[in-house]
Amino acid sequence: MIEHAYAKINLILDIKGKRPDGYHELKSFMIPIDYYDILEFKPSDKLTLTSNIEIEDNGITKVMQYMKETYQVKTGAHIHLDKHIPIGAGLAGGSSDMTATIRGLDRLWGLNLSSKEKEHIANRFGSDTLFTLYSEPGIITGRGDEISLVEMTEKIEDILLILPNISLLTKDVFKAFDKKDSHDFDMAFNQVMRKDYSLLYNDLLDAALASNQAYHDLYQQLLSKGLNIHLSGSGSTFYILYPTEMDLKIVNEFKDLKIIRTKQR
Repeated sequence: MIEHAYAKINLILDIKGKRPDGYHELKSFMIPIDYYDILEFKPSDKLTLTSNIEIEDNGITKVMQYMKETYQVKTGAHIHLDKHIPIGAGLAGGSSDMTATIRGLDRLWGLNLSSKEKEHIANRFGSDTLFTLYSEPGIITGRGDEISLVEMTEKIEDILLILPNISLLTKDVFKAFDKKDSHDFDMAFNQVMRKDYSLLYNDLLDAALASNQAYHDLYQQLLSKGLNIHLSGSGSTFYILYPTEMDLKIVNEFKDLKIIRTKQR
């Protein structure tokens, strides 16, 4: 049995401020993209996980243990993860793996969980997990634990992901965060819905650049070449919507960049 764990990009990411519980108040418009990890589920007596790459403290295991204990499942499960989405890339790969685990174990174990039950599990394990549980366009609010799905009349059919060989820690980016500018989320969102992508913004951009000098220098080099790049999440992935042939030529001149051509799921 197979589940795909889809990556996401943030078209808009607005940080409203810090909450009393220590999290930041977010408002983000995100879309899923056709770039994913693959999880294969098989019956087993025990809970076991294998992967094509080693991942320290893998959240999949935590979800497996939580669901088995919570729903008093008598059998186990074996999951094999075929990992493609880079770690620390701002694409919600880890979150998507965990929510694919929720969906897969629900099917494998015949739990027939309601949407609310799956949402409750997802929200226990992170801030992007609720979005990746559905992998549909949506506006995320709160600390990431509230979602309003959005119906888009047309999907974005050409997205260029620029993946530097640099991993940024979300906690380091948020530690460097200092909101200086205020944007109009509703205006930017309405423009996107009209297929105008000129007002996209990410409040974490300055913080991501401040957290790593090599990353800052790369960003400046990409900008100096005239590329219209945007940041996903807390980085390190940049993306270009509807790249031109010149964009592709310029990006391919850079070393140590992984390039993925994809589209909205």
